[in-house]
Amino acid sequence: MVIGVGNPYRHDDGAGTAVAAALRDRPTDGVAVVDSDGEPAGLINAWQAAREAIVIDAARHARSAPGTIHRIDLARDRLYQEGNASSHGIGLGEAIELARVLRRLPRHLVLYSIEPADTSLGVGLDPAVRRAVSVLANRIRSHLERA
Repeated sequence: MVIGVGNPYRHDDGAGTAVAAALRDRPTDGVAVVDSDGEPAGLINAWQAAREAIVIDAARHARSAPGTIHRIDLARDRLYQEGNASSHGIGLGEAIELARVLRRLPRHLVLYSIEPADTSLGVGLDPAVRRAVSVLANRIRSHLERA
């Protein structure tokens, strides 16, 4: 299961859904790829039955350049680091903690985030973010094909 989170009408906030769209353009057998606006109940419903879920979102990290890709494996890494923030009103962290309390987390959950340059209203991705979308889509596709 791959979940692209974002709003394509807020420039780089659409990075997660852009990665999902790239993965749907060249699908991997047996892998569902969906879009989400980041609403916690929708995320939990999407991933709760999955063995593995990969979630992609735009998020600001302290001292990261636009287009930087971050990977957080919840089996090994802390979700929060000071300065990290989803570009949505409620972060993925809250959705994950809610799912943990409700026992609705997939066995393996990996979060990828792309550092945005601009999340104001409008369409289109910053060139660095657009390159990161392509790189990350290829990285995830390779992982899914090996799994």
